[in-house]
Order: sequence, then C-alpha cells, then structure tokens
Amino acid sequence: MLDGVVATAAFETFPQGARFTMQWAPAGRAPVRTLLLLPPFGEEMNKSRRTLAWSARSFARHGWAVLALDLGGTGDSAGDFGDATWAGWLEDVGCALDLMKRRFGTQPTLWGVRGGSLLAAAVDGEAHDVLLWQPVINGDAYLTQLLRLRVANDAFAGREGTTTKQLRAQLEAGETLEVAGYDLNPELVLPLGRTSLAAWQPGDRRIAWLETGAETDGQPSPAGRRVVDDWAARGTPADLRWVRGEPFWLTQDISENTTPAQASIELLDAVTA
Repeated sequence: MLDGVVATAAFETFPQGARFTMQWAPAGRAPVRTLLLLPPFGEEMNKSRRTLAWSARSFARHGWAVLALDLGGTGDSAGDFGDATWAGWLEDVGCALDLMKRRFGTQPTLWGVRGGSLLAAAVDGEAHDVLLWQPVINGDAYLTQLLRLRVANDAFAGREGTTTKQLRAQLEAGETLEVAGYDLNPELVLPLGRTSLAAWQPGDRRIAWLETGAETDGQPSPAGRRVVDDWAARGTPADLRWVRGEPFWLTQDISENTTPAQASIELLDAVTA
C-alpha cells in the first residue's frame, strides 16, 4: 500500500486463457466508482502505460477502483497479437466486467483510451458510463493510418508501389499483414475498421469525452464536437473538454501527462452528482 492506494497484479482465468490485470483501489474503504480501462491499440498502448498507471493511482486516491486489462495477445496476457480477434477482445471485456461486478458490486465505467474507445462502443449489454480519452472516432480512418505505416516502410525498403487499397484487399482475402512490428489479423482490424463513434447509438449511457494537446489555447476537435452534438440531438448528452498536456500516446519518448486525470475526476463527479 502506498499513499492510501492498494495496487494488485494478477492473472485472471478467462475462457480464452490467462489475462493479466492490474488493479488500483482505495485502501480500507469500498470504492465509490469502478473503471475498466480499455487500452490503446498497438504501440500507442506501450507509449501510454506510464500516464495511464499514474492516472489510475490518482483515481484510486480519489476513492475509485480501476482495473487495467491486457487483452488477449497483448502485454503479459496469453496468446499472440497476430491471433487476436475483435470478437475475442470483446469476450475479454465482458469477462472483466463480470469480474468487477462480482468483486465490487457496482456497474463499472468503461474508460476507453484512443482505440480502446472503439472497443467501448462495441460492448453490448447493460449501459455503462463511459470515459473517453482522445478517442479514435472513425475506425476505418484509423485502419488507413496503420496501413500507411506499411506503405511508408515498403517505400523505405525499396518496395515501391504498395497502396493502402492493395493492403485492404489482402486483409479482405484473409491475409495477416505485418505493420510496424505487429501482425494484423483481419479478424481483428477489419471489425475495428467498421466501428465508428459517429455511428454508435449510446442510448442512455452517460459519457465524458476528454481531449488533450500541447497547445496553450487548444479546443476540442471539430470532429469530436460534431459527434457529441449529434449524440445530444439523439438524446445522449456528453461532456466534452480539452486540457493542455503532452500527447502521451504518440510522443517519441515515453511521456507523462497528469492533467487528464484531474479533468476526468471533475467530469465524472459531475456525472455522479
């Protein structure tokens, strides 16, 4: 225990294999809120770990419990990344939610970071409060960005002529592609590419959306504002906020951004109130 927080690492037995989890909880008292962290995709997850661990501890000091889940094929969980599927990841999320409900007796909030936000939008069943950090709005555009990394790498290696259209055709044909050191399984990235926050029907979920950047006078993105405005028009209001800080998921060196945690506490406390 450190500064009133109990941190626990464990391997949980899920139907598809052992899944590594890290939990932060307030010491000596029941949490007033629980959060399940749905992490960023690929290398963005590695870049984000320090900020997310610091934030989870900050949440626990505030009286919340956080469970961080290494999805199948990622981190210290069983399986290879190239064998991971979207359906398998959703099953992992469902198992983690059930685990938290049994452990704490509360309905967890889904904390989606970057690509994890698309996973949050794909979770079926009961409505959950949702906290989104710098969410990937359009899975199709995100997949294109990933494939452009392969195009650039091929060009650097002297293999000119590769296009994202060709790479998509290979995925559609069932071929696994290596991109930036990761094997992309079509059964993982094609469903991801079909997921969009703009097309999501949140229903009666309560949503807090946080964006961050290094600009002194930054504002939420126009794309984010359009999605939030459209949700409001369909009866799902969302709190959208921008805070200044390092874009921790993409900096060249590992960075730490402490500002989103406090903003998230303020936003979710307002939701609770």
